[in-house]
Amino acid sequence: MVAPFVAPSVALTGCVASLMCDAAVYAQDATGSSPAVAVDAPSRYTAAEIDAVRKNFESNYLLGDWGGARTALWEMGIDPQFLLITDPYGNPTGGKKQGFATYSMFCADLGIDTERAFALPGGEFDVGFSVNFGTQLTQDYVGNVFPIQSSDVAPEGARLTNLSYTQAFFGEKLSIRGGRFSLDALYGEEFAGSEYFRAFTSVAFNAIPFAIFYNAPGPFGYPATTWGARVKVEPADEFYVMGAIYDGNPTAALADEHGLDFSFEGPPLGVGEVGFRFNQKEGDAGLPGNLKFGGYVLGGEVEEFGSTDEGSGRYGFYVVGDQMLVRFGGASDERHLGIFGSIVVAPDQEVSAMPYFFSTGLVAYGPFESRPKDFLSLGVAYGAFSSDLRSAQREEQLTDPTVDVQLFEMTLEASYGIQVRPGLMLQPGMQLIVNPGGSPDVDPALALGVNAVMSF
Repeated sequence: MVAPFVAPSVALTGCVASLMCDAAVYAQDATGSSPAVAVDAPSRYTAAEIDAVRKNFESNYLLGDWGGARTALWEMGIDPQFLLITDPYGNPTGGKKQGFATYSMFCADLGIDTERAFALPGGEFDVGFSVNFGTQLTQDYVGNVFPIQSSDVAPEGARLTNLSYTQAFFGEKLSIRGGRFSLDALYGEEFAGSEYFRAFTSVAFNAIPFAIFYNAPGPFGYPATTWGARVKVEPADEFYVMGAIYDGNPTAALADEHGLDFSFEGPPLGVGEVGFRFNQKEGDAGLPGNLKFGGYVLGGEVEEFGSTDEGSGRYGFYVVGDQMLVRFGGASDERHLGIFGSIVVAPDQEVSAMPYFFSTGLVAYGPFESRPKDFLSLGVAYGAFSSDLRSAQREEQLTDPTVDVQLFEMTLEASYGIQVRPGLMLQPGMQLIVNPGGSPDVDPALALGVNAVMSF
């Protein structure tokens, strides 16, 4: 199913390759190594600024600065990103059956900073593509609800993931985004996010609380994409408010649509969030933290569990928080131990399959002085299934004994991220899944594997 969508992805890659060639010439000209070509104007940035950008690329990407081309592109306002996530994982015990699977996701994104490109401050245009491929351990073997592999966020296939424009005003105190994008984000954060979530492999944690997507199904989570508009207001560094509305066309997330279903079919999804930041301004001596309160409502009506009646109560509330507990180095050192937590409550159990969800854990960034970029992650995620859903499943069991009654599912994860070199992270880990699929009749599963992340 990938073939129909290869052309746009190749076009993006070819466009970036062409820009790289132009940038390489530009970089060569700027250094004076090709005197036959005149340089009309000097760089708008100081040598120190350019050096800082170059060092950032060298310290964060597998292919570094692309021989100077990446920095030259940056000066032109062009920011390409290439990412590969691959998750070879197996479950030697438990689950519906045992097996081994490797699932992967390749992402290609291109951002254009309008200030650097066109001298228009505060603007950013983003376009992105992804392709998922391989075998899903959760779907094909274990049978659990919280996907084990971090790349298992979409079925196999290629798709458009982002086509949006963001404009900031008043020194970034107001930000407006529109186009096609998702509730979460591959880079940075939108709603219900925490940097600590990304230290885990299980999708129960990464990248936002799983129950939000489970109770409000649709094209809302990366790499799915849909039409949306988001407004964020930050009157002070310590506080922000943001809200968004998305089109919930259920067919837009289908693999064979490749993210190219541009229709407005509804129902709408509305999301709002209030966030507080602690000790994050320059000069603050305390330990930084974040606290976020939010809610969502998905319009339209769906059939209630065990009934032919229709209900419209697909709404919920969430709280996300994280707090640094101790620094391992100085105030400017990124090495630290932190704690996080999330709670999701969806009150209407007639239409919300997972009314209660929580996750919590600890992450140690740079636990060893000799390994400042490594991290250790310990976490637990729990989701309880609807009592109305269980009642309906018990009735079904009377005529079909193969139907499972879903009580709760819990995932415990322990993993250790190793920076092999800049841009290459290997994260061996283990997950214990209790009640896979929510059923106590399925043996707890032990999943072992490696999450490999390559940033090019």
